[in-house]
Amino acid sequence: KGTSPDVCTYNTLIARLCKADKLNEATAVYDLMISRGLEPDLQTYNSLLDGLLTGCRLTDAAKLFELMRHDDDIELSVITYNIMINGYCKHGNVEDAMELIREMNCKGLEPDSYTYTTMIRGSSQAGNCDVARDIFDASNSNIIQFNALIDGLMKSGKPGDAKRLFDEISDKGLVPDTITYNIMIRGYTKHGKLEDAFELIRRMKCEGLKPNSYTYTSLIHVSCQAGDSDAAQGIFNAIRESGESPDIFQFNALINGLIKNGKLDDAKRLFDEIQNMGLVADVVTYNIIIAALCKQKMLSEARALFYELEPNGCSPDSVLFNTIIYGILQFSKVKDAVPLLESMLERKFTLEGGVKRRLRRVLACDDGRKALQPLLDTYGKSIFE
Repeated sequence: KGTSPDVCTYNTLIARLCKADKLNEATAVYDLMISRGLEPDLQTYNSLLDGLLTGCRLTDAAKLFELMRHDDDIELSVITYNIMINGYCKHGNVEDAMELIREMNCKGLEPDSYTYTTMIRGSSQAGNCDVARDIFDASNSNIIQFNALIDGLMKSGKPGDAKRLFDEISDKGLVPDTITYNIMIRGYTKHGKLEDAFELIRRMKCEGLKPNSYTYTSLIHVSCQAGDSDAAQGIFNAIRESGESPDIFQFNALINGLIKNGKLDDAKRLFDEIQNMGLVADVVTYNIIIAALCKQKMLSEARALFYELEPNGCSPDSVLFNTIIYGILQFSKVKDAVPLLESMLERKFTLEGGVKRRLRRVLACDDGRKALQPLLDTYGKSIFE
């Protein structure tokens, strides 16, 4: 006879299934465990609870939590409460999360740093910055909690309050870390405070810290939006000077910004640098350049670039097909559009409204209908409607 699985074995299996987002299988194992007369323990419940909340099944998680409350053999831990509080906060149910903290206090369970950080983040992101600040003040604030509240204040449109809190960090004997600076810089960027953002970058460098990729990309993007492509180019160059290589997101941000500031030739030169940097242009890069070329009536160059995509390991998406087909039809190049339309429809991509309207105009004349007849025979007129 084989050895029957014990609670530990079931717990291991349930935990692994939950981490793999196989919740139905995990609950089936839980049901099997019950049917075989084994009693779930706290680890069983915590794994299932975390899995359900990660899988956005808040109602099921709340029912399971209620079942745990009424199980005399289960003593809920701080970890259990943290899982449920985090789930409520992620779903914007801050008041339910607060109720659980009150319940913890009644049971003599002390909320830990994770509890406070979760509540600060959840409250501030829900727009309850005053509640978040009260929770922050009640905790033994560490840098993680500072970061959570600063981030919430920035996202709630309160950069001034975020700056004042940032200045309080040293008063607590703490030091801002890379995450703190990145949150502040991103926030300043979002609110158009570029000079403040640049000042923090200079301060970071003095302290031996580096902005992350997302922060650099945001700065490039916002500088271009403000019409200052020179500043954006300076940020891009600063990445290189720091000993790092710009990534494709930063290339895309600067290429897009240069184009929007009327510097297509500079954008094309930057595009040519991508391969030299050991990077591969992605579909976003091609979308940006090809759309600009079509707008400038440079159709031959746009088509040549489009046909380079797949040999270079990049597949065109629906947006790109629509972009180049619209550009070609705009200048009555119907025959050039037909093979692109065929390829697009073979991939089951959908024609956008602007492309359909132009195609209906083409169908209204004899030459146009003749050029599109093979597509009509294969797919029917409805694809243009």
